[in-house]
Amino acid sequence: MATDGLSLYACIRELQALQNGRIDKVQQPNKDILILHVHAPALGRVRLMLCIHAENGRIQLVSHGFENPETPPSFCMLLRKYLIGARIAEVSQAGMNRIAVFSLYGKNELKDDVQMKLIVELMGKHGNVFLLDADGKILDCMRHFGLSDRAARLCLPNVPYEAPPEAQKLFPFEADAADLERCANGRMPGEWLSESVHGISRLCAEQIVSEGTPQSEIVPSVLSVFRALKAGEIEPCVIPGAGVLPFLPKNAGYTAYPSMNDAQDAFYRQRDEQAMITKSRTSLRAVLDRAKRRAEKRMEEFQHTIGDTERMERDRLYGELLTVSQSAASGSRKSVVVQNYYADPPEPIEIPLDPKLSVSENARRYFKRYQKNKAARAYALEQSEALLAEIEYLDGQLLNVSACTTNEELSEIRDELIRLHYIRESAEQKRRPASVKSAPIRYRTPSGIEILVGKNNLQNEKLIRTSDPGATWLHAKGVPASHVVLNAAAPSREDLLLAAKIAAFHSGASASENVPVDYTLIRHVKKPSGARPGFVNYFHQHTLYVTPDQEAIERYRIKEDL
Repeated sequence: MATDGLSLYACIRELQALQNGRIDKVQQPNKDILILHVHAPALGRVRLMLCIHAENGRIQLVSHGFENPETPPSFCMLLRKYLIGARIAEVSQAGMNRIAVFSLYGKNELKDDVQMKLIVELMGKHGNVFLLDADGKILDCMRHFGLSDRAARLCLPNVPYEAPPEAQKLFPFEADAADLERCANGRMPGEWLSESVHGISRLCAEQIVSEGTPQSEIVPSVLSVFRALKAGEIEPCVIPGAGVLPFLPKNAGYTAYPSMNDAQDAFYRQRDEQAMITKSRTSLRAVLDRAKRRAEKRMEEFQHTIGDTERMERDRLYGELLTVSQSAASGSRKSVVVQNYYADPPEPIEIPLDPKLSVSENARRYFKRYQKNKAARAYALEQSEALLAEIEYLDGQLLNVSACTTNEELSEIRDELIRLHYIRESAEQKRRPASVKSAPIRYRTPSGIEILVGKNNLQNEKLIRTSDPGATWLHAKGVPASHVVLNAAAPSREDLLLAAKIAAFHSGASASENVPVDYTLIRHVKKPSGARPGFVNYFHQHTLYVTPDQEAIERYRIKEDL
């Protein structure tokens, strides 16, 4: 849930402590986030994040840094020009709208004192950040919208700033009981508050009054919340999975925090991480899908070349018949008729010719084409085996990407794809510090034996390298799958079946029945020299046929890994 007007009001009250602070640094980690480093007398040095993400938009102080692009965006460069050294004179809110206004004093190119405004609109997919001069003209904005974008207003440099159209609603801190009664008209707050009062989201409206509250007590309850917020009695809390509120809801199921900043940090940190994971996963899938389509297209071409033996043999036949039958050849210059001595009994055959060449030159042309196609077929046979291995590798990586749950695991896959030249490494990635090593998924059998599941090729290879050679290794047969290690040389039948179901579940056949799963000792699993990451050969294996059941398997997953 993006910040609504009521929550922004509570945030702005806390951000009053930034007044008289100076901006030391400006960063733009991505297209939705700005970071202002501010030295405020009341807070010291802090980082102020302005996020206009459609779902996670908010304004808050953050303690952690962000990875920045090698080349700053043009908007970031303009902000650095005008804002570094500027003083924050006032932090305010435009009415009860989702619009924060930072009034600033800075200096222009001539070192003259100038007034500016930094306006942050948390308007969902229409969110934006504007830098205005003293006359209200847009110096620049984070997102540009022109007339061709069917926007309600122009969002371009050198255009006067226009506030978003404002709906005709009640101002919460000025509304009285009669106003609210007129809007309520017998309905529950979730139905009318967000429609009739400024700054109230649907979630906020549903939480102001508890379910089952008598109709006569609804308006007094709403008024009590508004009066408490107006008086500065802010009680931030987080509704798990829903959002941040500046008051304690009447219903249970919330966690209280000492400040809006703490509540937002608790709620959005995980959402931001999930957004980054989704973005990384989507990016990697696009790379792998593109590489797989390219490999499959080449495989189709090779298969066509390998299968076109009829034309190749016909060229050889024509060349041989023309060579031995030059004197007996008859017909026009566009073709000749010779005896096919390879048929039983021999029969006449018409061979097309190039009229500009002699019969012997046409024979050499057929032989040359035969040799070329023969070499192409041999090359296709040689390359198709490597191409099949590449397609299998890419399928495995697509499965690995789906299994990864952290940025560290996805980064390991990205690093592997960079090493194999599927992704070009940027200068920014070269400077990036080594990521924290990720860990495999862990399960525990009813008898207490640990089961480890690799989520990418780095983890798969590490499992083989570091596990006891006498432990049991499992892998779904014939499909992309994770490597699974059951830390026992002679496990019970029950433990082995559970490990096999886990191996089938973490494979490309997770939705199938009677999935074949091979198992052997780790000492019989070897990686061939020069093989792609994650590829192994194994020997002395046995096969189990199992049907994976996610609900049953999850009961044995070690909870701290969830």
